[in-house]
Amino acid sequence: MGQQRKNWPTDTKEHLVLAVRGGQLSVAEAARQHGVNESLIHTWKAQFREAGRARVLSRTAPVWGLPASLVTGRGTVKPS
Repeated sequence: MGQQRKNWPTDTKEHLVLAVRGGQLSVAEAARQHGVNESLIHTWKAQFREAGRARVLSRTAPVWGLPASLVTGRGTVKPS
């Protein structure tokens, strides 16, 4: 059986993205120090950027880690 995916806390993702975007850490350094795949940090950066863009354009920012199609206009998850 394969390994179960790790669920990264939002504050950890935010901390890493801000450290990388602020130049305190490179993506490679952040990945190595925290045991995260580099491509995942790039994904988080894109999600962070898109959430900021949505806020600037007066739309509700998507919930971290969920595709925008699963989020309602109020930032909550659509019921199944």
